[in-house]
Amino acid sequence: MCPLYPVHLVLMYGSLLLCVWAAGLGTIVGAVAQATTMKVRLHLNDTLVHDLDVQEGEEKQVTFYIDDLPAEAIGELMIKDLRPDNLDHISIEPDKIRIADNPSLDEVERHENGTIEGSFSISGKFLGFTKVKLVLSGGNDEELMESEPVKVKVQRGHRVLDKIFIHVVIAMVIVAYINMGCAIDLQVIKKTLRKPVAPLIGLMSQYLFMPLVSYAIGFGLFYDTPEMWLGLFLTGCSPGGGGSNMWTYILGGSLDLSVTMTFISTVGAFVALPLWVYGLARTIIKDGYYSKLPYKNIAMLVVGLVLPLSIGLLIKRYSPRVAVVLKRCLKPLSVIFIVFIMTFGVYANFYIFSFFDWKVALAGLLLPWLGFIFGAVAAVVCRRSWEEIIAISIETGVQNTGLSIGVLKLALQKFAPLGDITMVIPVAVATMTPIPLTIAYIFNRIKKCRQKPSNYEIDCSEYEDDDEKGSVQMSPSDSTTPLHKDANDNCKAAIA
Repeated sequence: MCPLYPVHLVLMYGSLLLCVWAAGLGTIVGAVAQATTMKVRLHLNDTLVHDLDVQEGEEKQVTFYIDDLPAEAIGELMIKDLRPDNLDHISIEPDKIRIADNPSLDEVERHENGTIEGSFSISGKFLGFTKVKLVLSGGNDEELMESEPVKVKVQRGHRVLDKIFIHVVIAMVIVAYINMGCAIDLQVIKKTLRKPVAPLIGLMSQYLFMPLVSYAIGFGLFYDTPEMWLGLFLTGCSPGGGGSNMWTYILGGSLDLSVTMTFISTVGAFVALPLWVYGLARTIIKDGYYSKLPYKNIAMLVVGLVLPLSIGLLIKRYSPRVAVVLKRCLKPLSVIFIVFIMTFGVYANFYIFSFFDWKVALAGLLLPWLGFIFGAVAAVVCRRSWEEIIAISIETGVQNTGLSIGVLKLALQKFAPLGDITMVIPVAVATMTPIPLTIAYIFNRIKKCRQKPSNYEIDCSEYEDDDEKGSVQMSPSDSTTPLHKDANDNCKAAIA
């Protein structure tokens, strides 16, 4: 008969065996769960690369070499996309490569020295950053070996739509400025420059308030994403945009003052922009490339403003009849330009909205809206006329986002395509800027429609085409007079 052991001894030895078994199993499971790192070399066109760089719509063939893979290793070699966000930046084909013990089923090439060679293609789908790594799987999601992640940059591709948009915008701006040249009065501009109180208010608002407030907003919203902070700051440091002149004209502000302020702020960008960039930009991103700013772009802005305006002034002087027609076309042309920017411009840059979040939207709202408010308050405090208040307010809030995009691309060229990604900030600002201006325009239209027409209106448009009747002049005005009235309005006012 077998001896009977006490129950407590059985339980003790049983527990001990169970612990030993569990510890051994845990070691085995841990060894399986923790994949071994394998060394992988990537080649593009027989050139060793440490990261991958593709453009949107571009496909590249990548050859990989694995030197330390055991000869008996079999399974699937997976090429994984380690996406840091929810955006689909790349596509990989194939994403699984079979490593079999049967040469006829093997999808890799085995060299005599034990190196395994294979290839896959990578295509750029959407700009941004991601990583890929190679993982050897034994099946059932069991990862045996894995490589170090490789960085992948997807650059923005060259699109025909972008070129069409840029060329159409340039053409429309040139035509609009020629028409503005037919509407402005050089005598008024000279008078304004002799006593430049209003331009100085706009210049101080443009290059003191806007950079500081953009820096403060960026600090509050984008402290953890310095590239977005830099995008907002550089947008705030930019001069007034060409759209400010059109909005000023549409809303009844002083076009003479608006054009003067745009010219002064654009020329002032040669000094103000580098001062702010060298002063504060390095506190946001220290390693940015700030030594070369796009002075050529600034010079082109000045030429693009002065040259078409000069053509318009020449037309006004030597062909008054044509100038009257062009002046009347300015308002509908401005409306068409603004609608084009708000529709086709958004469509052409629609990819940017994939990076939109509440912080980007809030920044796009705050920067121009605070500019409108500050410019208006500063003008009111300095007791300027209503037309000048409109011009100063709009000129302060409307930024030249095209210039800020150029500066961003240069400053972040070492981190491409980060410059293209941070375009989301200038685009957000440009998208949000017209909202309060459009509301103001609709309100003005409704207000005018409700006003009762005067009972004493005399149509004297016949005088516009008669050069000999000099009693009707085109635009005698001063800096406090909105230049949205045509010659017909001036004639009615003179008769009244």
